[in-house]
Amino acid sequence: AYNAAVQRIGESAAGGATNPSAASFSSMVTSFAENAVETGKGAEKLSAMAAAGQADINQVVVAVAEAEATLNTVVAVRDRVMSAYREIIRMPI
Repeated sequence: AYNAAVQRIGESAAGGATNPSAASFSSMVTSFAENAVETGKGAEKLSAMAAAGQADINQVVVAVAEAEATLNTVVAVRDRVMSAYREIIRMPI
């Protein structure tokens, strides 16, 4: 699921970026999504290692907290984008 989301973002960014600022924005969003995915994967990996007794619990707690903060940021950005979209839709033509 993580890789599919990053791939969709990359495909849409590559398809519609004709403006330099649009390319910059799309690359920023793509980079942000990739970093968020990697943070989640790292937390999952450490959690699995902890379950097997191969990781320090402190590292797991830090990784899970980072993943949670990243997820909260992604949700906040999504909410702001949706709010901006709704505002644009309400504008009279």
